[in-house]
Amino acid sequence: MLIVGELINCTRKKVASAVEARDRKFIQDLARRQDEAGADYLDVNGGVLGQETEALQWIIEAVQEVSQKPLCVDSSISEVILAALPKVAKRPLINSLSAEPRRLEALLPAALEHRAKVIALCLDENGIPKTADGKLRIAEHLLRRFTDAGLALDDIYVDPCLFPVASDQQSGREVLRAIELIMTEFRGVHTILGLSNVSFGLPLRRALNRTFLALAMARGLDAAILDPLDRAAMATLVTARTLLGNDASCMKYVTAYRAGRLQAEAGG
Repeated sequence: MLIVGELINCTRKKVASAVEARDRKFIQDLARRQDEAGADYLDVNGGVLGQETEALQWIIEAVQEVSQKPLCVDSSISEVILAALPKVAKRPLINSLSAEPRRLEALLPAALEHRAKVIALCLDENGIPKTADGKLRIAEHLLRRFTDAGLALDDIYVDPCLFPVASDQQSGREVLRAIELIMTEFRGVHTILGLSNVSFGLPLRRALNRTFLALAMARGLDAAILDPLDRAAMATLVTARTLLGNDASCMKYVTAYRAGRLQAEAGG
């Protein structure tokens, strides 16, 4: 299970304030803590109004001074990603490409040039489909484009795009079905979710997030963008992986137990 640490993101007010103030210590502390908590990648998003390109490059420099983990380069603006990629020391994960023609044409050549892994959003010029079948249709289109261009399935992480269940009560059900369809139809590809989307607008968000994580893993999800400092979510990940038969001799479970990582509080 690949874990992308989500915390260095300027949609979070404290992070945005730290980036605007160029508070290196704050950003580097977030990087270290996520690294130590078990993140495989660190998401970096510099979405500060009017200075996103410069902000993201500053974040990348700051994070790479204290962590050896590869980066997930995250922006809704293609030009910001293009400017950031040359600054990334290790093979990056691009967050994200979609089936929107302009974004796809801008970022796919860059992904190939930088040997990047990619997050493929089930999103096109008509928006995000609500049904699993609609999500599968876009995934199929993107995977054909990517593999024809030379990307390996193993370097592609399909995101079925999860709506908050507070606004669309069927979103969770359709995303779970989409994960299963994608993982069955395209052997060798990966699926990923921005986990916290599911709980937006509801109380006890962490309880919802970790329950959905276990449900999604049971359908084949093998990567997630989440808060690795949420000990209960990380404990859920370890236990679900073991119960699904993806932990040889239960060794990762036993190791986590001995390290005290399963004694997480159950609060939301």
